[in-house]
Amino acid sequence: MKFFILLIINLLLSLNALAVDTKADQAIVIDYNTGEVLFEKNADKKMPPASMTKIMTVYVAFDRLKQTNLSVNDQCTISPRAYKMGGSRTFLEIDEKVSIDVLLKGIIVQSGNDASVALAECLAGTEEDFAKLMNVYAENMGMLNTNFINSSGWPDENHFSTVRDLGVLSNTIIRDFPEMYEYFAMKEFLYNEINQPNRNRLLTHVVGSDGLKTGYTKKSGWGISGSAKRDKRRITVVINGTNSSRSRLNESSYLIDWAFNQTSEVTLFKKGEVIKNVDVWLGNKPTINLVIKEDVISILSFDQIKLIEASINYNKPIDAPIKNGDKLGNIILNIPGKDKIDVPLVAQNDIKEVNPLMKSFAAIKYLIFGTSLDEKQ
Repeated sequence: MKFFILLIINLLLSLNALAVDTKADQAIVIDYNTGEVLFEKNADKKMPPASMTKIMTVYVAFDRLKQTNLSVNDQCTISPRAYKMGGSRTFLEIDEKVSIDVLLKGIIVQSGNDASVALAECLAGTEEDFAKLMNVYAENMGMLNTNFINSSGWPDENHFSTVRDLGVLSNTIIRDFPEMYEYFAMKEFLYNEINQPNRNRLLTHVVGSDGLKTGYTKKSGWGISGSAKRDKRRITVVINGTNSSRSRLNESSYLIDWAFNQTSEVTLFKKGEVIKNVDVWLGNKPTINLVIKEDVISILSFDQIKLIEASINYNKPIDAPIKNGDKLGNIILNIPGKDKIDVPLVAQNDIKEVNPLMKSFAAIKYLIFGTSLDEKQ
């Protein structure tokens, strides 16, 4: 027999979360610490990632620097193919020897297509082989709807990704390379007597912003993967398909501020918290506490917090023997706008089964009086 007890968790907060939306064609907002998606729009729609591709180019380079004897001071020779790349450039010269450090800055700050190709050729021999490496990394990260053809994001119908996949990539590079990630916070870079500002204007317009990368092609529109940290929280936003550089800045900064200002990290339950004391059948103790197995933390808007519904499910009575930590039930949390959360309830302690004589007595008593051994008359 199962009991379903409806709980309304009403945390008295006076603020109401504003409904969130965006003019971007695709968007996703992710809480970095928990991995929770706070908002999404067409998050799995395949799209040209444009220069946001370069986040993966940089990831591969960072990993090679970490896993091999390569140094940021190692030199790469600029090929004619790299030199001839159009679009945004670092203005490298043919046969020039340039450090990996310079190429990384050229890619991240200046979005240099020439620097992207030069780094790809330096690390893998050809850009085609480097793109194969990019796809291996993407698969390992679980980027299920991504395929890279080149290192720069140069338009190609077979070169695509999604904002969800780019969000995974962005958070992975932040997590895996915290020291090297500082490259993304550079606000400008001077090379070949040409000083270029970082195209990521979130760095100068949004509190706590420290990366990552913009992108633009005629087909994709204006996009950005951006991240900001305030106190202990980090928010990562990926948008694409806005109609101007200004719109890209406005939409991405709005979503970051919304996430920080209108959502909160809430501990719904703490590990070991007692939820209910329930009857035990044929045990050496009459009852047992059902407790929370692990902390349950979620990122919620203030409206969501006030509308949480929970149902507790368990069998009554619970048969002995019981071991500490045995799963005896669960709580199902229903939160508007989120998938159901299944919270295991476990035994707080051990309970032994009574001896055979007492078991027989309890069974007879139950048949005659309809009560268990330990229920009071």
